Amino acid sequence: MLYITEMKKETKKEQFEVSIPSDEPVFPVNVVCELVHLHYWTLHDILREGILEQKAKSRRKKLFSYSDIKLLKYVKYLMEDKGVNVKGVKIILEMEHEI
Repeated sequence: MLYITEMKKETKKEQFEVSIPSDEPVFPVNVVCELVHLHYWTLHDILREGILEQKAKSRRKKLFSYSDIKLLKYVKYLMEDKGVNVKGVKIILEMEHEI
C-alpha cells in the first residue's frame, strides 16, 4: 500500500496509457463519418474510386485507422474548399505521391 501512495501521479497515468499505432484500423464507418463530417455516400464514393483502401474487416464491418481519418480530412478539404470532385482528388493524390 505504501508503494501506491508514494507513486507520482504522472507515473500512474503512464502505467494505464494505451498506445494504438496510427495505421491500426479501429474506427467503424459511422464514427469516421462523424469525425470527418462526411456523408456515408461520399465515403462510399471515395472507397469505390480507390482513394482510400479498406484495411480490415471485422465481422463484416469496415474499419479505418487514424491515418485514414487524416487522409479523409484532406480529401474533404479538396472537395469542399477547392471544389474538386472525387476523380480529381484521386488524380491530385496520385500526382502528390509521385513527387
